[in-house]
Amino acid sequence: MENNEKLRFYLHTLGCKVNQYESQAIRESMLDAGFEESSSRESADVYVLNTCTVTENADRESRYMIGVFGRANPQAKIVVTGCYAEKDAQEIASLGGVSHIVKNADKNRIADLLKNSPTARRGPAGSGPVFRAAITGFKGHTKAFVKVQDGCENSCSYCKVPIVRGPLKSRPLDEIIGEVRGLVNNGFKEIVLTGICLGAWGREYCLPETAAGFGLSNASLIDVLSALDDVAGDFRIRLSSIEPKYVTDRMLDYINGNKRICRHLHIPLQSGDDEILRRMNRPYTSGAYMSLIRKARAAIGGLAVTTDVLIGFPGESEANFNNTINFIRELSPARTHIFTFSRRPGTAAYDMAGAVDPNTAKGRHRRLDGPALNASYLFSRSFLGKTLNVLVESAREGESGFLTGYTDNYIKVIFPGPDELMGRIVPVRITRTDPATTMGERAGA
Repeated sequence: MENNEKLRFYLHTLGCKVNQYESQAIRESMLDAGFEESSSRESADVYVLNTCTVTENADRESRYMIGVFGRANPQAKIVVTGCYAEKDAQEIASLGGVSHIVKNADKNRIADLLKNSPTARRGPAGSGPVFRAAITGFKGHTKAFVKVQDGCENSCSYCKVPIVRGPLKSRPLDEIIGEVRGLVNNGFKEIVLTGICLGAWGREYCLPETAAGFGLSNASLIDVLSALDDVAGDFRIRLSSIEPKYVTDRMLDYINGNKRICRHLHIPLQSGDDEILRRMNRPYTSGAYMSLIRKARAAIGGLAVTTDVLIGFPGESEANFNNTINFIRELSPARTHIFTFSRRPGTAAYDMAGAVDPNTAKGRHRRLDGPALNASYLFSRSFLGKTLNVLVESAREGESGFLTGYTDNYIKVIFPGPDELMGRIVPVRITRTDPATTMGERAGA
């Protein structure tokens, strides 16, 4: 691969915010190495596919994209990385046309692998750094994701993520602070802290032999939030998904007392039925979850609680599912992400008895959609006539042509205004809501 400063790469990402962050790190390392990013799929010399494996559909989409790349330019190299590549390299290799299969730990070495071993069938499995020193931007996003943690300490019976991401790994505070400072200096007004198990940041540093070297004792995510208080600039911080057990009284008090942190917590539920929660190996009951949310809402005014629900889990009866519907009606989340169970090799649920018929699962998905959408509407409607701060996206809403953006408590708002407001946080008064749209007008304009 000679004159690789002229080679063009096309990067495609599947999956979570962590993957999106890691793709930005790949992008910057490729650009640093002299590659050029292609604006079109057909003109690329190298394709980089950053995969997900959380569901069967994710695996299927990865295989589909490999085929798309191969047809777009049969002479191009195809690099497959990400979680699907961790345990299914042999399956990926059997598809043909893939030049490199790269483990998660070697994502930051993709440019070097392409430069130094152009004929290699795949990059070597390695144990390189999990984190790039710092990203400087976030292509295509008004807000920037910052990965602070990797790995998972939980053992949910349906989840393949701990298998492919491994044990907890917390990013050092100085790296986090430096990266956030650089992103804020480059104009980003919202920083989203993310990780595979975000709330577990620092847990491995609580051990006596590591705490001294790290400079912390009984470290927690609050230490990250506290350290970011020293970063100058007009920006806000949002937490991505955080498990219930990490939402402590101390964290709620800290968020309530810090105007920089968004009033939004995404706390996965998965099921509103205690029997299914037990089979999922989730470490709480539906009652404990509801108590936590009530406490969080009491502590933080205007808090948006969003959640995940997994339906069609093995053994889920009609009665179990009805408990989940009723729970969502009572919980009334600001947004509910609904997923259908997918059998993942290596997980405890893979061979569980009581498989739910796929058509039944699809029907339950549709039945849960109604209460979930109604809850979202009721949350938005509760702010009618109030003024909220909106981070304006860099593209207008397609149908109306209005500006669009999200409040700190995760309400999507559209409103009229000039292009110069894009990328800024502006006060917007909510003037109208319906089940599909929340409208506003710029306050004080």
